[in-house]
Amino acid sequence: MTEVLSSTPTDRLKARLDDPGVAAALNTLLDHADVLALAAMSVGGFLERSDTIMESVSDGLHELKGVTGGVSYLAEPTRRLAEEAPAIADAATALLDSGMLKKDVVDLLGSLAGALLEGANAARANQTTVAGVFPALRALKDPDVAKGLGFLIEVSRALGKSL
Repeated sequence: MTEVLSSTPTDRLKARLDDPGVAAALNTLLDHADVLALAAMSVGGFLERSDTIMESVSDGLHELKGVTGGVSYLAEPTRRLAEEAPAIADAATALLDSGMLKKDVVDLLGSLAGALLEGANAARANQTTVAGVFPALRALKDPDVAKGLGFLIEVSRALGKSL
């Protein structure tokens, strides 16, 4: 116990560096030193200009108030947004991590949305119905129907594997 009381700041630092968690955290910080430097510079710049920024925001709100007769209509949506911010952040993180925003997924969803609209419009315009198994089987002779059904079968197969 006397060693702890008589240790120097250098000794205490060395002891902390021997902790694997501390060493790992420092390595992470060093790996991202460029990002940390940019963040520090950004925050510093923001703080240096905070008076100007706040003045500009205030001026903008005063101008908006003059144009719209007030911004009281923003109070409730702003309150709800503030309350829901953690849930929104969690949902945004989950969306980003899910792969739903990958270009190929977005492209595929766009194609699917276009096909849904085109098919719904055609079904309404043509009053398309299928009156039994044999008419459904005849529809498979249409290459587009066969291609679409093949796509759905492969999607079902992949979905089944992932479940």
